[in-house]
Amino acid sequence: MQTKSKATQFNATLEVFIRFLLLACLFIISYQVFLKWLSFEAIVVTNYLCVCCATLLFPLNFWLEWKRFKWSVNQYEIPLTDQNKAFYQGIIVSFFTPALIATTIGRLGINTRIRNLQWMGAGVLSGLAQFTVTMLFAFWGAMYLFGVHRIFVTFMFFSAGALSLISYFFKLKFPTCMSKWKLIRDFHALPASQSKGQILLLSILRYAVFSVQFHLLILGFGIPFDIKQIFILMLSYGLITLSPSILFGKLVLRELIAVAVFSWFTYPKEEIMLAAFFTWGINVVLPVLFALIRISSTWKARFYL
Repeated sequence: MQTKSKATQFNATLEVFIRFLLLACLFIISYQVFLKWLSFEAIVVTNYLCVCCATLLFPLNFWLEWKRFKWSVNQYEIPLTDQNKAFYQGIIVSFFTPALIATTIGRLGINTRIRNLQWMGAGVLSGLAQFTVTMLFAFWGAMYLFGVHRIFVTFMFFSAGALSLISYFFKLKFPTCMSKWKLIRDFHALPASQSKGQILLLSILRYAVFSVQFHLLILGFGIPFDIKQIFILMLSYGLITLSPSILFGKLVLRELIAVAVFSWFTYPKEEIMLAAFFTWGINVVLPVLFALIRISSTWKARFYL
């Protein structure tokens, strides 16, 4: 039994190590590409306090994600140990995949079929809440920046936000022809969450923490704060959310979209690129390292038992 547990730990650790190597290769390739386009040598940190404050907001964002997860599963009778395992497992998977996959498929285990359906339902609920918040904020950003001059962009975000908000508060109904599938019947039989308002509020707060961190970072790089930055970032988040995901989620693609949108409004590319990258690093890499430590300690405890 101990040998099997040790082998499982080794295999999981090796897989994570290999993926980190792939990420390092991606960084090297991206660096060579950006070296021809961007000039990072000119960047200096002018305000270390802002950079430190942005980093110190990481525990708050992590706590908001944990509370949102707790609210999304509070209608199910799931032991706390299983909740912790699924939560940290999803955090680790989020390093390599889009958020929705991490919070649904990334939390699946070898438990009962119903438990996996519960993880899926909770992940869809929290993902839809974050998507709704992002689309509505992007709509406000587009309205402030463009008004009716680019009505297609504004209408796109408004439609996506409105439809997702309706889907969020009203339970999804599957077509009658699909009711013969047991999976659909079991998924439809899951109890509706009574905490949708709290989850939506936590999603707004989580969005706010990300935004504050980004603005603190670009302020630390010497870019003076302007109210217009808030709405540009709203628009950037909306475009990033609607963009297709690649390996490691939307790494590089996220930064490129942020650079493209801010450059449209004559902001320097290099500072925006680094701010977007460090915001991702603070809120993804640090939680993954913490989750790895927690899961590793659980493996060790089971091994010595």
